[in-house]
Amino acid sequence: MAGYVFNRGATGLLDGTITFSSATIKARLSLTSETPSKDATSMTGIGLSATDVTLANKTGPTEDLGNDRVLYDNTADLTFAAVAAGAEVNKIVVFKFSVNDAGSTPIAVVEFSPAITPNGGDIVFTPSSSPSALFYTQE
Repeated sequence: MAGYVFNRGATGLLDGTITFSSATIKARLSLTSETPSKDATSMTGIGLSATDVTLANKTGPTEDLGNDRVLYDNTADLTFAAVAAGAEVNKIVVFKFSVNDAGSTPIAVVEFSPAITPNGGDIVFTPSSSPSALFYTQE
């Protein structure tokens, strides 16, 4: 499975109900065994909620006309602190935070490889420089 943009997240980015650059956008680790539905409308039941990280250096949307896409990025590494030992993780779910999981809107799933088995230490995610985006939408 590749990363993707949730339907609700794409709609919010397009209609302006999610303003990536100014909204509280968070990232959450998700288990390898978990496959969040593209139709999810909230963060209820998605990922390891104890690991949320707020994106502090957000950029986007940035048009990349040469590649027919719109880029959204976080220019700093994401550090998930002291992730409890447990099952393997291989993706990050990016979401607009609003009060609690039920009110928060999932935006995108970003997969990474190799998968990581948490051991109680920090997990640091450095966004890829190619494409230089945390996630992107593409037609």
